[in-house]
Amino acid sequence: MAIIKCPECGHEISDKAPFCPSCGVAIAGKVVECPKCGKVYFSELSECPQCHYKRPVADKTPIVENDNAVNTQETGKTTEVEIVEPKEVNNEQPVGANNPEEANDENLKTPRNSSRNNKIIIGAVVAIVAVVIGIGCYFYYSIQSDKELQAYNYAMASNDPQVLQSYLDQYSDAPEAHLDSIQSHLDLIKKTQQDWTNVMISNSKSALEDYIAQHPDSPYKAIAIHKIDSIDWQTAQQQNTVEALELYIEQHSDGEHVEDANQMINSLNSKTIQPEERLMVNSIYGGFLKSLGDKDEEALTSFVNPLLTNFLGKTNATRSDVVTFMHKIYKSDVKSMAWKSLGDYTINKKNVGANQYEYSVAFSAIQTIVGQDDNATEVRYKITSTLNNEGRISDFNMIRLAE
Repeated sequence: MAIIKCPECGHEISDKAPFCPSCGVAIAGKVVECPKCGKVYFSELSECPQCHYKRPVADKTPIVENDNAVNTQETGKTTEVEIVEPKEVNNEQPVGANNPEEANDENLKTPRNSSRNNKIIIGAVVAIVAVVIGIGCYFYYSIQSDKELQAYNYAMASNDPQVLQSYLDQYSDAPEAHLDSIQSHLDLIKKTQQDWTNVMISNSKSALEDYIAQHPDSPYKAIAIHKIDSIDWQTAQQQNTVEALELYIEQHSDGEHVEDANQMINSLNSKTIQPEERLMVNSIYGGFLKSLGDKDEEALTSFVNPLLTNFLGKTNATRSDVVTFMHKIYKSDVKSMAWKSLGDYTINKKNVGANQYEYSVAFSAIQTIVGQDDNATEVRYKITSTLNNEGRISDFNMIRLAE
């Protein structure tokens, strides 16, 4: 076995190969090597196409002269002798029997036609191979295009800079519009990260709020909201007032510390007397004392509970006991009487239910008595009392202070 070059395409192949793997032409038994120049060519040709050396061809056409005729044909240096048995004479002479040039032309026609046919077949094979390759390339680039589009969509939906940079590195030959979009997205993410770093360093509520306004879709938005919530909660705790805690709840209705804020408000409310509560206490006891001086039974009893735990030392006192006291202090020598609170209230509150409180009150009051002789006398008292969660007096005691 020898390695030769295909006479058709020049591809190196084995001289025993049935066909050339490159162009598909038949090889084994169909080619010869020129003894003069070494050119390999198709055996159907009578001469070397490179040096035009004519290859010896044995002409076995019988020539009959006598009973024991001898056919000879000599070409070049090779002579082939064939002993022919006597046969019936054929009056039709072979082509070129008398004209050697005609014989040579006829012998060359068949190889040329065969070569032309082989070229047509090879051309058809090459065309088919080209079509197959073209189809393969189409599907290859189509698949590559689909992969690029999928990678592009995935990268655009990602906020990970590494994913975006990976797309730019892997698909550098992608459509320019895709590359520009990915690069813009990557630049925006990098800026977002840098802005976030600056905000974290400042740890400022206003900086966090500005960051959220500038980057509403940032992956750090939730963290920024959490930090703002924490800052406002710390402020409310430090102020430790109902107003500050209520402001926190108003600003963070879904905040992380709403429950804690409500508990602190309840705790503060149970200890801190609000202005409206102080007004309520002043109104109740002021009304009670005024109705006592006006000798108004109906108004007087509206300020007290139906049953008092204690009234001037009497336990389980009723409203009738209160009315009896009012009439008792109006002696025969009393022309008129007036009671007035000095407003020096000391109030303590106790939580007795959900947003329900009981108030322990201590204050000073002056009783002014005008006698039948129009002389006025003032008496000072120290009053201690209790208001229940319904805003009625449930306990009442007073001590006359020395002059």
